This record gives sequence, C-alpha cells and structure tokens, in this order.
Amino acid sequence: MVCSDGRTVEKRFLSMRGRLDYNERICCWGKATLDDFQHALDLDVGQALEAAAQAYEQVIAQPTAPLDAYLNLACLYWRCIDFEFTWSLNLEIAFIWRAGERVWQVLDAAEAAYPDCAEIRFWRVYFRLTTLDMPPFIEACRALVEQPNATLVTYFYLYSATQDSHYREQARRLYYEAQTTLTTKNRYIVSALEPFFSA
Repeated sequence: MVCSDGRTVEKRFLSMRGRLDYNERICCWGKATLDDFQHALDLDVGQALEAAAQAYEQVIAQPTAPLDAYLNLACLYWRCIDFEFTWSLNLEIAFIWRAGERVWQVLDAAEAAYPDCAEIRFWRVYFRLTTLDMPPFIEACRALVEQPNATLVTYFYLYSATQDSHYREQARRLYYEAQTTLTTKNRYIVSALEPFFSA
C-alpha cells in the first residue's frame, strides 16, 4: 500500500503483492484515482473511519481502482461490525449496519476486478471464520501460500494459529511492513502478530 508522510504521495509502493514506482502507478490508475486513494488512506490511518469508508467507496467506483482500496475498505467494514472494536469510536448505528452489508459486496467487487487475487480469497474465508465462528482453515491457507500469486497477509493467520517456525520469517516481515501504513487492516495485522514480535 502507499506509504504517506501526510504531505505528499511517497514515490514508493509498499505492497503485499509487489512494488510499483510512482510513475507506474500513475499509468495504471491515473492521477485522479491515485490522489483519491491517498486521501482515503490518510483518513483511514487517522482513524476517521466513516470518512475513510466514504472516500474508499469513491475510489472503488472508478474503473482503475487499485486492489488495496477494495481490501482496505473490506477490512474497515469488517472491523466496524465488531462491537469490541467500535464501542469507543462513536460510530453511527446506520454506518455499522451498512458496514455489515457492504463488507461482502466489496469483496465481491474486488474479486470481479481482480479475479486471481489470493488475498481476496483469504479475507473472505477469514471474515467468515471470525464472524460466523467457523472452524480453522489452516490447510487452506497452506495451499494459498503455495500459489504463484501468494500474499504475505496469509502468514499472519498461519503463524498466529500454528506458531510454526516455518512461517516465522514471512510473518515477521509482514509485521514490519504493515507498520509502515497503519490502516485499519494493517492495525489488525500488527495486533495479531504483536505478541510474537514486539519484544
């Protein structure tokens, strides 16, 4: 995801799926989309969640919306239906209800736009696991990380669920990468891995 210093768009792209420089991102998405995405990121990092959601919604309505806009928005909505997360944030009840509806719709839209993305599949199952109390899906995650388009994000679940040393290095890398831009999604990842790497 884009790293912001709060003033300008950084000319680097720290992504769980690869790296693109600033000019490549302009070519892929267009400057207007990139600027809108940066605005949404800044709101998300600042934990202005309702405003961030609205900004992300505007980004994903554009045909060149980056994958991280969908993923960040889906994770934001998912976190907002967790009472333990939202009770102190004074969010509007109507927004929380909408979050519960939109989280799955955003994932559907993401999958339509990026059908080969393993991270979308991971979050879809992980949201169900945590929301609907489904059984663990460790074997499915092991299969996901073997795919050519694998994402580091899967390792936060694999390592926290198994503490298998085979996944430690990837989880450690994810822990530090996620801290570069503390969106709602990345805050969650950091909190899941913190017990293992904070010392």
